[in-house]
Amino acid sequence: MNAVDDATLRARVEERLYRYDPLRVNFHLIRVDARDGRVILEGVVPSTAMKRMAEILARSIPGVREVQNDLVADPEIEAELGLRLAADPELSSPQARVLATSVQGDVTLAGWVPNEAARQRAEQIARSIRGVRNVVNNLQVKMVVRRAA
Repeated sequence: MNAVDDATLRARVEERLYRYDPLRVNFHLIRVDARDGRVILEGVVPSTAMKRMAEILARSIPGVREVQNDLVADPEIEAELGLRLAADPELSSPQARVLATSVQGDVTLAGWVPNEAARQRAEQIARSIRGVRNVVNNLQVKMVVRRAA
């Protein structure tokens, strides 16, 4: 078998990914690198199914010996962000309600938090998640007053 140079291999993988209609819309968010038959996929895709399909398509190219799939799916971003927000005592308290969504790595935070510091911390946590490209922080500072029983 003839070895394929890195640039040719990268171009073939990119073409195969681009020709797959469900990935075409998000193709601009996917980066492909090739080194000695090893293909590295990076970027953001809408679903874990598309992440897996990108890997399958890359593996199908002659000359690909290995695929390192570093793609991140929006549900993975949301799950990781949810875990990190839940681990923060103030952001997971009854005085806060933080909802996070990710679309193509663009995260939107909505809901309310008890103070500006918590609002900024939620955004900082979101920005630290792998795959997040942008954060829109729509969190409102809202003091929750507990009534005496």
